[in-house]
Amino acid sequence: CKVLSFPKREEKEIFVDSDEDTMYVTDAMMEKLTSARTEETNQQQIFTIEQEEPQNDDVIIGQYKNTYILIEKEDGLEIVDQHIAEERYIYEKLMAEKNIVSQLLFVSDVLTVSAEEAEIIKENLEKFEKFGFGIEFLKENELIFRKVPQLIAKVNPKEILSDILENIEGDIDGLEEKILITTSCKASVKAGQKLSTWQMQEIIKKWRTTKMPYTCPHGRPISKFFPHKQIAAFFQRQS
Repeated sequence: CKVLSFPKREEKEIFVDSDEDTMYVTDAMMEKLTSARTEETNQQQIFTIEQEEPQNDDVIIGQYKNTYILIEKEDGLEIVDQHIAEERYIYEKLMAEKNIVSQLLFVSDVLTVSAEEAEIIKENLEKFEKFGFGIEFLKENELIFRKVPQLIAKVNPKEILSDILENIEGDIDGLEEKILITTSCKASVKAGQKLSTWQMQEIIKKWRTTKMPYTCPHGRPISKFFPHKQIAAFFQRQS
């Protein structure tokens, strides 16, 4: 049975000529059929492309001193510092961000700084702005925060600025790095904070994606692995 397209033939969209064993389809009907087939193909492609996220194989067995996450591995036990594991993830995430989301502050304490600190801040306002901080001077040595990175919106601005200035220690080289480290540190879960299993899984899952998972931005080790053989040997077991 042949299918031919023709501009107009009677008022019907489909006409069958039994003598010629031919079915005629109008241009309008052909467009409908083609459109439906294209839409079906696109839907199939969408369902084919979408895939489930890989499952996290880490087996969280608990939290020690509300500070360390314990992970059971096939060949041993891994202990991870929850604060600096999340700090490493946030640090790398901020490094990759082109535009850091800020939170406007409607109320901010007036912060007093020394003349030397005021000069450093004024000369580097653009760097602070780059990482989501908006600082306004009211007087020569008094300032307020107009905005802070959304990640640390609940942290006292005085505490943030104090840490940044303390890390500078008279050396303004690498100020951007010091701002970044302070931000990621303040945004991370604290040591001593009780976490649910889900929260621990999220921290470990994100930490596993980092490029430098061995140390935090300050250089402190993040995890310690104890081989099962070593643990078993201590208890004089074969396995």
